[in-house]
Amino acid sequence: MGPQLKVVERTRTATMLCAASGNPDPDISWFKDFLPVNTTNNNGRIKQLRSGALQIEQSEESDQGKYECVATNNDGTRYSAPANLYVRVRRVPPRFSIPPTDNEIMPGGSVNITCVAVGSPMPYVKWMLGAEDLTPEDDMPIGRNVLELTDVRQSNNYTCVAMSTLGVIEAVAQITVKALPKPPGIPVVTERTATSITLTWDSGNPEPVSYYIIQHKSKISEDTYKEIDGVATTRYSVGGLSPYSDYEFRVVAVNNIGRGPPSDGIEAKTAEQAPSTAPRQVRGRMLSATTAIIHWDEPEEANGQIMGYRVYYTMDSAQQVNTWEKQIVRGSNFLTIQGLIPNKTYYIKVLAYTSVGDGPLSADLQIIAKTGVPSQPTDFKGEAKSETSILLSWIAPAQTGQDNQIMGYELLYKKGDDKEEKRISFEPTTTYLLKDLKPFTTYTFQLAARSKHGIGAYTNEISAETPQTQPSAPPQDVKCSSPSSTNILVSWRPPPTELQNGIITKYAIQYAATEGEDTTIQQISDIPPESSQYLLENMEKWTEYRVTVTAHTDVGEGPESLPQLIRTEEDVPSGPPRKVEVEAVNSTSIKVIWRSPMPTKQHGQIRGYQVHYVRMVNGEPMGQPGIKDILIEDVQEMVITELQAESTYSVAVAAYTTKGDGARSKPKLITTTGAVPEKPRLMVSPTNMGTALLQWHPPTLTHGPLQGYRLRFGRKDVDPLTIIEFPERENHYTTKEIHKGASYTFRLSARNKVGFGEETVKEINTPEDVPSGFPQSIAAEGGTTTTIQVSWNPLLLAERNGVIVKYALQYKDINSPRSPSELFITAPESTVTLDGLKADTTYDIKMCAFTSKGSGPYSPSVQFRTQPLDQAVFAKNFHVKAAMKTSVLLTWEIPDNYNAAQPFTILYDNGQSVEVDGKLTQKLITGLQAGTQYSFLLTNRGNSAGGLQHRVSTMTAPDILRTKPYLTGKTNLDGMVSVELPSVQTSEKVRGYYIVVVPLKKQRTGKFLKPWDSPDEMNLEE
Repeated sequence: MGPQLKVVERTRTATMLCAASGNPDPDISWFKDFLPVNTTNNNGRIKQLRSGALQIEQSEESDQGKYECVATNNDGTRYSAPANLYVRVRRVPPRFSIPPTDNEIMPGGSVNITCVAVGSPMPYVKWMLGAEDLTPEDDMPIGRNVLELTDVRQSNNYTCVAMSTLGVIEAVAQITVKALPKPPGIPVVTERTATSITLTWDSGNPEPVSYYIIQHKSKISEDTYKEIDGVATTRYSVGGLSPYSDYEFRVVAVNNIGRGPPSDGIEAKTAEQAPSTAPRQVRGRMLSATTAIIHWDEPEEANGQIMGYRVYYTMDSAQQVNTWEKQIVRGSNFLTIQGLIPNKTYYIKVLAYTSVGDGPLSADLQIIAKTGVPSQPTDFKGEAKSETSILLSWIAPAQTGQDNQIMGYELLYKKGDDKEEKRISFEPTTTYLLKDLKPFTTYTFQLAARSKHGIGAYTNEISAETPQTQPSAPPQDVKCSSPSSTNILVSWRPPPTELQNGIITKYAIQYAATEGEDTTIQQISDIPPESSQYLLENMEKWTEYRVTVTAHTDVGEGPESLPQLIRTEEDVPSGPPRKVEVEAVNSTSIKVIWRSPMPTKQHGQIRGYQVHYVRMVNGEPMGQPGIKDILIEDVQEMVITELQAESTYSVAVAAYTTKGDGARSKPKLITTTGAVPEKPRLMVSPTNMGTALLQWHPPTLTHGPLQGYRLRFGRKDVDPLTIIEFPERENHYTTKEIHKGASYTFRLSARNKVGFGEETVKEINTPEDVPSGFPQSIAAEGGTTTTIQVSWNPLLLAERNGVIVKYALQYKDINSPRSPSELFITAPESTVTLDGLKADTTYDIKMCAFTSKGSGPYSPSVQFRTQPLDQAVFAKNFHVKAAMKTSVLLTWEIPDNYNAAQPFTILYDNGQSVEVDGKLTQKLITGLQAGTQYSFLLTNRGNSAGGLQHRVSTMTAPDILRTKPYLTGKTNLDGMVSVELPSVQTSEKVRGYYIVVVPLKKQRTGKFLKPWDSPDEMNLEE
């Protein structure tokens, strides 16, 4: 097969096919335009395939030509018919696939304009601004060009140009820079009142304006302009202004770009109005018994030009003011009133008026027509300084002459609507701090000055209120109940009214579990003040919680209520029993063992367990399941009987509370064994030679051939028993070393292919006799000049011949002709102290043991020597002062002649030791285990081996206190704090408890130094 005519697009792959056959197989080569095709020097672009075909990758126009396939072998050469390969170039004029888009941007903004053009050949793409090229000629990209514009301040048209050999195309993108509005025209005042100014203005902008902002401020103020936003028209009335006051106004335009500059400002004054406040500091004094002078200051808010004042006065304040005597004053701020009646009280009021009208009357000024009596204090006011104090202040009445000096003040005050007034007298001053008031309470006050001529007129009644504070008492009658296993209902009543100290704004509940893994304090806040109960939800089941309630005012939180302990209701256990194990006991019984469910999943007191079992055949249950019930919580095992031999059973266990049974454990499969032999018949015959003859007969039912026997035997007071197995033909055995005075047990079972059957049990008791041995390892320690402590080990088991009831100890001076002294010690004691001995003397000591039948032989003599007199006793009375859970306090006494330079060493707990200064008489040993027996040995480091020693033993306290005390409230001002002690449930005999309170030292970092990890590490004697 020769090549065929082929047309391919440039850059595509062209394949010219050729195949030839012959014998031998011919070699194929290629010619182009009658010249051999080079397949080696073109980087693999032109290659000949194994099939003989010629493959041209990335075809070029130069590859076009006439191709021939040549087949050659030893017999000759053959040329194929020529075939032309034409390489054509695709030609597509340029076009924009992604033309540039128009954009609107803020002044100084940035924008990227993308332009993409395609064609064949691919066009070059450049950007132009008018006639200016923005893309360098030598760096013109193909196909895609992105124009990046930054800090654009001016609108322009940008042109994207795409060019190739087939043409040039253009596209324009318009970039528009948005502009801020211009300032509006100067506003014009078109209308004014005492409290408003109406303005109009010209827009000043050809483009649309979104809205206007009016800025205004008082001319005499240094504050910034106030703004009125969102004005949609060019006319607006600005209200809320002060009468007869100068203001500045200006207008700002806003469009969708932002706000422009403000217009030029304009000044305007509001119109007059009658005064809105009364004249200030109205005061007066008597010039004589019938003449008074009254002074005042201008009103604070005159609202215009004051034209004058009217002064009203009367002796009967109950009359209408328009019936009072009056006088008009123009051009001055005082008035002299003549013709008053001596010793009468006059009430005086003053008002100011403008051209518009009258202002309000001042408060009553009381003045007594009596010479020398002080006038009324002025500007009397009260201000709360704390929740329990109010600061009163005033201006003292004018004083004329040394004879009319103010000698003090009289203050009348009362609480709220109380009828009872309290009176206080104090020295001349202009302020007075009234203390010990009740928070959140309104008080009324009246003040009068006092001279030697008498008490002046009291001021008008003023009032002041003490601020709120946090409640000083907790909510009352806090109660808790558990309506379900996950809910707690908390109810309460508000704190006593007189102790609320404000308006109750909310309540808060604090609660925490007293057991389990999570005992962190949780809080429910923002409970409405009208609520008197709250339901705590999603609580842990069957868990004890500690609940308190607090009341809040705006100032803060009050004290917590006394804690309520409440346990959520029981529920069925959500967790199954753990570690369920099943084992076959025999052919008809299985034993089930388990552990209680996880404590966090018991959800109540476990009342018992149910064991569910069913026989399985081919993986399917057969018949009704059986249920065994155990009503005792502590029992965690059960033997199920009356089962079928060699049968498989599925077993599951569930715990139950009073609410019902909980989750079952994962089923366990167990297969009962085949039947085992019954008990063999056993006979035991003891002899007088310390042996016993055992004889037995096979069981009546063996359930198959017997394979042997197993004998377990030994003393009842020694573990473990000796085990011997016998072949099936064996029927007797003689045991040796049968001790006197002991109880022995013999257990024999027969075995078949399934296993050992039930054991036959026989017990024998050998008669007692006197011991045949003596106490072992007799030693002495802790000797002094007059005492020796002797210790020993019991007799060998085989030599006791019964129960040892006592020991006899003989000792004598080896140099004395006298008979030895004898001492009896009741078993099971293993130590005794010999006292009354001679110093620096050697003694012979020997011992024997007794059973109920008598004494055994004495031990060989052992010699010990007491200390010489010149070796001083280094310590006395070594004993345990206190034994705590993890520590023991040891104390001793030091003789006067002891060398304190030599330290002590205390040995304990299998080789541990601690060195103690020779001057000390006590040591606290820490890091011990609770409920453990310890022995402590006190030695003098200066002594040689075998020197003086003291030994004591004790047991540490049991671990029964496992929870910390609770602080039930905050520390009060007297330093008192209430502590709730944990309840202790134990069968141990407790003599007492320590309550230890230790002040902590603060470090430089501000944190407290914690000197102990446990109270047991504290020396309670310090």
